Amino acid sequence: MEDREMALSAHLTELRNRLAVSLATVGVLFLAGFFVAQRVLDWLVHRAHVKHIIVTGVPEAFFAIIKVDLIMALVVGSPLIMYQAASFVVPGLTSTERKVVAVVLGPGLVLFLGGMAVGFFVFVPLVLHVMLEFVGNGVSEYWTLGNYLNFIIYLTVPFGLLAELPLIAGIMSRLGLIEPSMFRRYRRYALVISFLIAAIVAPPDAVSMLVIGGAIYLVYELSYVVARVLYRPPSDAPITTMPKPWGGSDR
Repeated sequence: MEDREMALSAHLTELRNRLAVSLATVGVLFLAGFFVAQRVLDWLVHRAHVKHIIVTGVPEAFFAIIKVDLIMALVVGSPLIMYQAASFVVPGLTSTERKVVAVVLGPGLVLFLGGMAVGFFVFVPLVLHVMLEFVGNGVSEYWTLGNYLNFIIYLTVPFGLLAELPLIAGIMSRLGLIEPSMFRRYRRYALVISFLIAAIVAPPDAVSMLVIGGAIYLVYELSYVVARVLYRPPSDAPITTMPKPWGGSDR
């Protein structure tokens, strides 16, 4: 019993230390990023494709800088945070599971950042352009700074998460945990769920919902393709042999 309590205490201590390192990293990056957060915010506003961005309260600009600074700290510090999490989990995993973690830590992070980049550079301007087409003559578009930042976050973070799905599907299919036929079987449900998710995370307009919902469903189809390519049947599947046409037997 004492050995078990000591082992649990050691694990909790290690978890606390790794959490402290992760939080300290984010804190240091947050303090360092405060000096460039204003420039990043100015760059975001410059790319807004909107004529007027305003603030409706005294602290709105300050909290906008804080939000930008925190997101930068989390993105820049994500490799070390993921390393700390993996270092805590990996010792208790099998060799196969360790390979899976290594794949997720490397390409998974790249896919997440790449998905966010696609969301920002492709879908944010596209959705803004389509939405602003509905502004009639004599009407000027005024966005608050906070609403504009939320709009960017709602379109970039979901795309970062979406970019992970093909990788996860491929890994699970390779391990024999899922079969590609599952994607065909639940295709109609995936279509409905895609637009339900879009209705939750998208800004409150039909165009953004259609764009995000369509992108989610396309990622689902891509996950099906990856799972089909990498699928490996379970090793314990029964092996069937064809009977010899002449009725002989093996010797």
